[in-house]
Amino acid sequence: MNWLLENIIGIVGILVGGFIAYHVYFLSKKINLKDRLNHKENISKKVETILDKIRSGGNSKVELINIKKYVKNYPHNNEENRYGYTYLGAELKSLRFDGVEFFCEVKEVCKKEDNNLALKESKNSKREKYNVFVAGLIPYEWIEYVDIQGDEFSYRPQFFSNFKGKEKSPYKYLTYYKESEVYNEGSDPMDMKWSRIEVNN
Repeated sequence: MNWLLENIIGIVGILVGGFIAYHVYFLSKKINLKDRLNHKENISKKVETILDKIRSGGNSKVELINIKKYVKNYPHNNEENRYGYTYLGAELKSLRFDGVEFFCEVKEVCKKEDNNLALKESKNSKREKYNVFVAGLIPYEWIEYVDIQGDEFSYRPQFFSNFKGKEKSPYKYLTYYKESEVYNEGSDPMDMKWSRIEVNN
């Protein structure tokens, strides 16, 4: 009888422990999501302020600062090491649901026989070439802080970010754009100025 009672108590203890662990886990996930949404909202408000200035004719240039290298290297040393560069220049493009998008470079593409675009010219290409805009997205959770004014070295907005992307860049992924042929200045939203295109690496 004692043996049965001990087993029942043991099983009840396991069930209660599992119940508590289950609810603690999902409560922590809920709190974590709330924190992430609050962080996204804070970053979005600052970015929207910068975008308003750009829409009014202001400069779109910004500086992306690597938080792992800021204290030790900024602004005098921008040599690349295992953490990436100390800072990079970019142009603010837009807010997305999953992060902030920046124009980071211009690349030449060529049209192939099948009309697909490629970064590298192939033997089968028609040799028709033109430039496309490359935009990188930094997730909200990678951005620690946004300084709208910048400092005495940059005089432009600064995004303090984790450089956790490919090849220690601040970008989680890249997207290619060309200027839209149907964009109406003044009546269309600024982000409609560019059309997304598919490019093969």
